[in-house]
Amino acid sequence: MSSKQQLSGFALFVHSKRFSNFILLCVFLNAIVIGLQTYPSINLQYETLFNRFDIIFLSIFTIEVIFKLIVNRASYFKDGWNLFDFIVVAASIAFMQSEFVSVLRILRVLRVLKTISSIRSLRRIITSLFMAVPTIGSISLLMIIVFYIYGVVGSTFFAELSPVYFGDLSASLVTLFQIATFDDWANIYRPIAESSPLSLIYFVTFIFIAVFVMLNLVVGEIVNNASNIPSDVVEDIAEIEHDVHDLKSVTLEVQQLKSEIMELKLLILETRSDGDKHQAS
Repeated sequence: MSSKQQLSGFALFVHSKRFSNFILLCVFLNAIVIGLQTYPSINLQYETLFNRFDIIFLSIFTIEVIFKLIVNRASYFKDGWNLFDFIVVAASIAFMQSEFVSVLRILRVLRVLKTISSIRSLRRIITSLFMAVPTIGSISLLMIIVFYIYGVVGSTFFAELSPVYFGDLSASLVTLFQIATFDDWANIYRPIAESSPLSLIYFVTFIFIAVFVMLNLVVGEIVNNASNIPSDVVEDIAEIEHDVHDLKSVTLEVQQLKSEIMELKLLILETRSDGDKHQAS
């Protein structure tokens, strides 16, 4: 078997679902170990075992990075998720014997994010979220304007009725943020409504604009970007086409070997016939 065929088989193994599922299982087990380490009593009792598990998981993730580097070579760093995995693993190795324990713990937690790079559906959601960042920025700017307008109006009309919540602009903005999260907003509204019935218009319009309209805009943009991302079926088709291309190349090599064997047979037969003629003469 040629080195090219060996590399092709190795690439199929690295990109196979079995290998991906094994890495995903290691990520989940690593997350469980990290969670158990947050309990002081459990961590104190099994600290040595947890440290061994951490070395094992880090070794597995390092081998994964090395395998993908061998298969993908320079194109490995063109994928943002591969770059993230490489940075996390390299930093974990660099800080393994470091005194910065907090940094090492953060890096351990960041390994849990490998779940996203291992599951296509999660990668799809995160990609659509990043694609929506420019639009979300514009929506956030519009929301700031809405908050500012309603903050000024609230501090103007309700400062005397509720100085704690609408005494000034900063207090009004904090109150509006609390209302937007639906955190006990009814207890803010009722005392004001007893003295100012028209405050209902203020609160209802703010909730409608800031919560329902703005939130739907954000969700709609993310869904729209998600629909523009190639589906997993397309990715599967691309992988199948890649595998078919590899099989075709292997088939061509086999055919070439067959033709060379036939030529050798013919050459042997010609050599034998020439030898027989020479003996007969």
